[in-house]
Amino acid sequence: METASRSGPPSAPTAEWSESREDFALRYVPVGFRHWSVLSLFGVMLGITTALFFLAWGGVLVQTYGTRDLVVGMVVASAILGAISYLWADLASRTGLNSDLLSRGAGFGFMGSAFTSIIYTFNFLLFFAVEGAIMANAVMARWPQIPSAAVYSVTGLVCIPLTWYGLRLMNILMWVTLPVIVVFLGLTVWEAAQRPMTVDFWGYEPSSPVAAAAGPPILQLMATALALSSTVPVATDMARFIPPHRRRIGAFLVGPVFVAMTLLVPVLLGAWLSLRFGETDPGRYLPSVFGVWGVLFVVATQLRINTSNVYSGSLAYSNFFCRAFHFTPGRHWWVVLTVVLGTALMFGDVYSHLNDALTFEGVFIIAWVMAVVADMTVNKKLLKLSPEDFPYKRAHTSAFNPVGVVPVVFALLAALPLAFGLAGDYGKTLAPFLAGGLSFVLVPVVALVTRGRHYIVPSVAVNADPALVPIGSAAAGTAEPSDEERECVRCADRFELAEFVTCPFHEGLICSVCCASDGACKELCKSPRLLQIQSTAAMTSTSKTKES
Repeated sequence: METASRSGPPSAPTAEWSESREDFALRYVPVGFRHWSVLSLFGVMLGITTALFFLAWGGVLVQTYGTRDLVVGMVVASAILGAISYLWADLASRTGLNSDLLSRGAGFGFMGSAFTSIIYTFNFLLFFAVEGAIMANAVMARWPQIPSAAVYSVTGLVCIPLTWYGLRLMNILMWVTLPVIVVFLGLTVWEAAQRPMTVDFWGYEPSSPVAAAAGPPILQLMATALALSSTVPVATDMARFIPPHRRRIGAFLVGPVFVAMTLLVPVLLGAWLSLRFGETDPGRYLPSVFGVWGVLFVVATQLRINTSNVYSGSLAYSNFFCRAFHFTPGRHWWVVLTVVLGTALMFGDVYSHLNDALTFEGVFIIAWVMAVVADMTVNKKLLKLSPEDFPYKRAHTSAFNPVGVVPVVFALLAALPLAFGLAGDYGKTLAPFLAGGLSFVLVPVVALVTRGRHYIVPSVAVNADPALVPIGSAAAGTAEPSDEERECVRCADRFELAEFVTCPFHEGLICSVCCASDGACKELCKSPRLLQIQSTAAMTSTSKTKES
């Protein structure tokens, strides 16, 4: 079970590393632990922008669409995804909830958001395998005598110790390797600049223009960029550690700035380098230019991105297995599962099937992201049909909320056939737009039909914190620090009072993780019998009060 998370800063070094190992994977981050500086979190996220995938991707895109269309498409995509990232990151900082916990109270319900978690994990497995393959290919290009199985195994498994202790060790890794990245990136740019340029970069047009049957080039580029909408929940998972009073600047940095740096800087640099070196894959031209030092550059960049992939994947697995199987061994053990499965994909050569995998993943992620955005903006702000405090506790939420689940299912049923070519190339281009748009439109429709009845369910398990409303409150209580702690009746750990509800099954205060992972209780707190007893007791008490 998750045993290390506490409400305030640890008092001893061992406890501090233990707490970092868990990183509040299954519960909200208390204000007492939201002491990370914005720059530290931004430094961790910079590991994503330095991934060689983006250099390779930029090379492929410029040679497919040309520079002008590439720039316009990436700018528009950055603006769209940046705005969405800001919404998610701002709420994460205010509430301390990660992308999964926010989804529970934004239309998906307790088990409904588990559906999003398991697909979300495939995003990190996929990119872990791709980035690991780039690193392995660089090593094998320099030392071809080393068996590929050994290279794949080492490049994959080395990420386990690097992410075992969560953000603390990741932060150290990011800043220690940053000078290596800066120096070699500078040398790469200098080396490329010395080479004769046979074409004008800003005016470059591919010799074989992209097929017009797939739609306007800029539309095709934006559809491709939407496959990286997974940057939105990634930013959210980091932003929950930002102190609430810094959430505006923090959300701006880990949201729009991070997205822009991801989609613009490395992609355009990769496009320029590919035209200079005549090769799109940096895993090939860097070792050929710098030899062993080029391999070191590749290894450093890929370790940075893969630690982020493993960390986010472990969070998603923690949430899924907690709800689906009531199994919570701790976030660090899901690090092992993420690495093992990602390494298996490397062995399975997923890199050769990357386009199909990205198509499916992109369509799903954008449908999920836009469903949550619709609930955040339309249902909560305009229609007032969704609780603004994002309830996330099992005792207070329904298993499946049709407001989020139904639109995503319909969006996938409509978009996935297009993504796999049912309507030709133009259909493939339109698939992610259809998925996101349909999901956004249907969420308010379902909320109106159901009148928002499925966000919160009746329960006798009320919040232990008297500052919170009895049922459903989440964000309202997590944005303020609290020195008051209680011990969980099940795991015996101590947490902030806002973390607890009164459990009729265990007859005491239970924390949200133990509540979520307990399969024996059969949700006794929601049983009609206990609710009737509670209602009768309340009426009796009211009657006696009036008589007195």
